[in-house]
Amino acid sequence: MITRIAQISDTHLSKGKPLFDGNFAPVQDAVRHTKPDLVIHTGDLSLDGADSAEDLRHGTAAMDALGLDWLALPGNHDVGDDAALGGKQPINAERLARWEDCVGPLHFTRDIPGWRLIGLDTQGFSANPAHRAIIAKAIASAGARRIALFQHKPITQEALDDTAVNYWPLLPSPRAELLTMFGEARPALIASGHVHQWRDRVADGIRHIWAPAIGFIVGDAWQHRVGEKILGWVEHEFHADGTHQAKLHRMPALPLLDIGEIPAAYGPMRSLD
Repeated sequence: MITRIAQISDTHLSKGKPLFDGNFAPVQDAVRHTKPDLVIHTGDLSLDGADSAEDLRHGTAAMDALGLDWLALPGNHDVGDDAALGGKQPINAERLARWEDCVGPLHFTRDIPGWRLIGLDTQGFSANPAHRAIIAKAIASAGARRIALFQHKPITQEALDDTAVNYWPLLPSPRAELLTMFGEARPALIASGHVHQWRDRVADGIRHIWAPAIGFIVGDAWQHRVGEKILGWVEHEFHADGTHQAKLHRMPALPLLDIGEIPAAYGPMRSLD
């Protein structure tokens, strides 16, 4: 038996500032055409849900319009980010509660033949002890199923023992706590978004898939290139025997918008120079 899952990420939808909404409609049509068993959105559903319930509700309505079973995880633009990164929207209880009220749970566990799918809230992992306890229980009770983690931020950029504090992956401290929950085992797959680059590789015994964004890319003037800067989505096939395949669906007809050239979204970007 095969379970087919469409992963989409980083749509950045907004009713009041629909800068990237035009990119979502063609993706809706493409995903509907493949008729997946489930759609998982791996964060940054909204342009500014961290401060706007309207943006979160608009994103929820767009996902409902797919007419498919779907789940979503919060991203930094949905609920804020770790205070250690010093951003203007630190994660807090109010922002987490807004997501739950407008979109749904911050996490999920879904069992399919051969696999346990766990949706991890990377944004609230440091700040939410209750969430960590739920994830620990989901990992410990998986039994013989292989585990696939879906989350907004990648667990690391290169290796699990990285120590650098970096905006793009999970910070070292929550990463270490998450890995402790697995003990000597490891998840078979970690599927994430956030970086706005496509990447598929195996490192530290884990397959890491970074879904490309749908809304925009971050140009080379503002972000180092570690993957491929394209727009698209990912189709996963999970087999009952514990194997897995993934297919990238490129969307070359979408305008390749560069967030650094659209200050109306998040303000001016800081150049790498």
